[in-house]
Order: sequence, then structure tokens, then C-alpha cells
Amino acid sequence: MSSTLSRGLCTAVSLLLMLLALPALAQTDGLGALREEVAKARQQTPEAFTRLEAAVAQVDVLDARKRGTVAAIAPLFRQLGPQGLWPMVERLAFDTGQAPQPERDSAKLALQLGMIEATGELRDARLLPLWTYLLERLETRRPARRAAATALAKLESDEAAQVLVALSREAGARGLSVLGAMGSCRRLTVAQRLAEVLAARPAPEVARRVAQALGDIGSAWAWKTPQVKHRAEEGAVRRVAAEALVHAWPDYSGDAQRALTQAVLRVDAPETLTLLQSTRARMPDAQRAGLGTLERQVVNNPLR
Repeated sequence: MSSTLSRGLCTAVSLLLMLLALPALAQTDGLGALREEVAKARQQTPEAFTRLEAAVAQVDVLDARKRGTVAAIAPLFRQLGPQGLWPMVERLAFDTGQAPQPERDSAKLALQLGMIEATGELRDARLLPLWTYLLERLETRRPARRAAATALAKLESDEAAQVLVALSREAGARGLSVLGAMGSCRRLTVAQRLAEVLAARPAPEVARRVAQALGDIGSAWAWKTPQVKHRAEEGAVRRVAAEALVHAWPDYSGDAQRALTQAVLRVDAPETLTLLQSTRARMPDAQRAGLGTLERQVVNNPLR
């Protein structure tokens, strides 16, 4: 067996073992620790659980008034403040169905989605097992899975990045949900994984989603916000994103190419013009005009 094949098999086996271990780890050590925090909060701030139940009672009304597909419930739970964290964690991780629930199925989804979004915005590193658990559950519906992946990504920790990269390799809707959310985790390993996916030249719809994620992860504006935790990686992350986007741009058209263009402008890496010029120099004359248009857009970037 060649050394290359052997290394490939070892990588595949390691990935499989990690994926198999994720739910077990979440349900033993991780969720156990969260259960202890919930029990402590019930003793110290029982009124917070009462306030959550009062908020839940409003979900059916808000769902009935919705204008889109899913009612925007997160603002209702943000009003609970930091004390609302453990009541919401209890609902998300340990609900046995005995607590009062909304009547309509659409309201139940809105409730779960709203709690995930409100809790995820707190960026609490202790909740990594919760997000992993929700991503691994077969019962988690697609919008809630995407919200859980985004909450996980916002942690920006080494562990969160590792879980995201592993789950992004899964086939089907779960892997796509994770890929779409990875742009919220501004870490080099995550950017490299997104670049790897785009380098394989996936179908246009997947390429569009990955382009948006690369635009998120390398966003020049986002790197200026106080939430970013690993500023030392900014240059490398934006360079990797720009390289992946520019190299993929000539191979797509339509919505996918428009998403790539928008992402290039959002990332606005210092190396972008050099990348465009070197890429254009290697292309046949007939294909150079398109990259010339992109180059002019970069020079006159309206997002700068």
C-alpha cells in the first residue's frame, strides 16, 4: 500500500472516529455539566424560569401574526437578559415534553429557533456540547440546525473549529448547513476547509453557499468588530478566502459567480489585485475580459 493511500485511510478513519465520538461526548461530560448549571440556576434564580414560561406562552400569538415562513421570536428571549441562559438551555437540551408547548408545529419551530439564536448570541463557550448535540440529533429541523451551527461557529474556539470542520465533511443537508454557517467562525482552519470545498468546484448552489461563507469569514468589516477573538489570524484568513474566491471565479456563471464577486468585494484582501492579475495572465485571451471587469470592481469597491 502506498504511503499516500495509507495516510488517506488514516485520515478517513480518524474523522469517522471523531464523528462517532461527538454525540457521546456531548451527552456525557458536556450535557452533564450543563444539567448541573441548570439545577444551580433553578435554585438561585427560579424567577428566570418563570419569566421564560411567560415568554413561551406568547409564541403562538406571535406565530399567528408572522409574515414570513418562521416567526422572529429571538427578540422575545433577548429581553430575558443573561439570566435567561439556563432556562433556555434546559428547554433546548433536556425538555421531556412535559413543559407547556406552543400548539402549532410552526410555532414549535419558531420557539426552538428563537431560543437557539438568543442563546447563541451570548457566545458562551460552555454551550459547545449543546450545539454539537443539536447538530447531531436527527430530529433537529433544518432551520434550527443551521442556527445551532452558527451559534457553534460564533464561539471561534479551537474545539468549535474542529467540530465544524469534521461535520462539514458529512454528506447531505447536515454538511451543507454547517458549511453555510462556518463563515461565522473566523479561524484559519475553517477558512482552509471552505477553500478546500470550493477548490473541488462543487455544484453552483453549493459554490454559492461556500462563497457567501468565505465572504463572511474574510469580511474586512467583520474583522473590525469587537467580537473577533483571534485577530492574529486576520491576514491569513482573508488571504485564503481571497485566493479561493478569485481562482474559482472564472469557472462559474450566474448566481454562483455573482456570489463569488460579492464575497471578493467583502473580503477586500490586500492581495486581491495581485491575485486577479496573475490569474488573468494565465488565462486564454477569450476569458480575460471577465476578470478585467472583476478587477475594476475591486479597484472601485463600493463596500470599502
